[in-house]
Amino acid sequence: MNILVIDVGTSSIRGVLYDGQGRQIFCHQIAYQVRFTGGTLAEQDALDWSETIVEIGKETVRYCEREGISCSALALTSQRSSIIPVNKEGMALRPAIMWQDKRNQEIVEEMRPMENMLHELTGARINTVFSGTKMTWVRRHEPEIYQKTYKFCTIADFITHEITGEYRTDHTYGSRSLLMNVRTRQWDKRLLDIFEVDAEKLCELVGPGEVIGYVTKEFAAKTGLQDGIPLVSAGGDQQCAAVGHGVTGAGSLEITTGTGAFMIGYSEKVPEEMKNNVICGAHSIPDRYVLESSMLTCAALYNWTKKTLFAEEDEKAFEEINRAVEESPAGANGCLVLPYFQGRGTPDWNASATGCFANLSLGTTRGDMARAVLEAIALEVKNNLDILEGYVGNIERIYVGGGLTKFPAFNRMQADVCQKELIRNAANAEQTALGAWAVAAVALKMYPDHDEALRQASAGSRSEIFTPDPLRGPLYREKQKKMNALYEQMRAAYVCGQ
Repeated sequence: MNILVIDVGTSSIRGVLYDGQGRQIFCHQIAYQVRFTGGTLAEQDALDWSETIVEIGKETVRYCEREGISCSALALTSQRSSIIPVNKEGMALRPAIMWQDKRNQEIVEEMRPMENMLHELTGARINTVFSGTKMTWVRRHEPEIYQKTYKFCTIADFITHEITGEYRTDHTYGSRSLLMNVRTRQWDKRLLDIFEVDAEKLCELVGPGEVIGYVTKEFAAKTGLQDGIPLVSAGGDQQCAAVGHGVTGAGSLEITTGTGAFMIGYSEKVPEEMKNNVICGAHSIPDRYVLESSMLTCAALYNWTKKTLFAEEDEKAFEEINRAVEESPAGANGCLVLPYFQGRGTPDWNASATGCFANLSLGTTRGDMARAVLEAIALEVKNNLDILEGYVGNIERIYVGGGLTKFPAFNRMQADVCQKELIRNAANAEQTALGAWAVAAVALKMYPDHDEALRQASAGSRSEIFTPDPLRGPLYREKQKKMNALYEQMRAAYVCGQ
């Protein structure tokens, strides 16, 4: 059975066709752009998705006809927190308000005193990313749009309706709304009242990894796909990436170090006495959960370091900075960095936090400073790892991916800092689409479980394994203490705006 995975990202959408063994046999990608205005607004035309999914369908059908094969099912994974108000026919009433949009900042601050209660109900902290306050903003500032809204859709919900005519959303997207009770997995009246959202304007909640609808005759006519084939909601992109990496059971964790960083750990249930230093949401695996931590600057910070200390656009600048990092010893000759150049994410979501270089001397080299930046990123990963292990116990397997993991020295650094074995699948960098395929393959009863599906998909491929050096453990534990102490000393300056 060939499955077409629709993978909706922030800068592009891809259709990836997999065969029954989880091998990618066709891919069609279309780029688009979010419109940023004034540093606060981030919007996108809904036509970007309604038109691109038709093109992806057409191109997939053309490929299948050339190869004499068929597409038997669809799976959908998407960015998670953007919203599109639509009328009953599914037409967008305004441009999508994207997850990066911060027009709701005032509403977020208004609700800040309720943060502990909201976290207890939703597993998440109040912030500008999640979709609930975006709906509140529409109600307060665009009441005519709110009144006309039949449903508030995430991008996944919008695409689901385009393909199947159904208004359904799965628990992974509900987890990013602040409107779903993370324990009951239902829209919660207390939350709806707080955020001033009417329940009838929300899509029906279903479990991830379920058939969410079937291709309509209308969508089939536009694309050439067979009408009546199933669409599986595979869950949000980060949850699918976790599945693709292998975070399918206890003791597993994945770290994606891209522009920022996501850490996602597996949990059987919502942890007891959970504090608001972690985000808990639904996993793509039915009835299971993920614990998420996030860092706001990773590869973006390393890129800033390259531009500032080495070269702006020189193609060889990364070779130069990477070489300088490897020439600097573990500990970076004492150079210390706070990596909060765009604020701090988990555990405390301190938007006022800033970056800092400390303990410099006339002997400090730019290689020391560059290495200290990477060590700081790894040490912040360790801070969040310590918190996650407090909830789920010992993490035995850490899977890594993202742009920074292309640099072997950084992988060795992370292994030494965390004192854990790291696993990087260099052969398959498409963990999000692969995870969506695995979820769909299990939903369609092609495989008994996600592990078996992933074993089949990875047959014959090799992973890179980075083993920690135990002699460096004490050095990095001491550096972690110093970094955290410096951060605490800086708190007063952040609060005072200095």
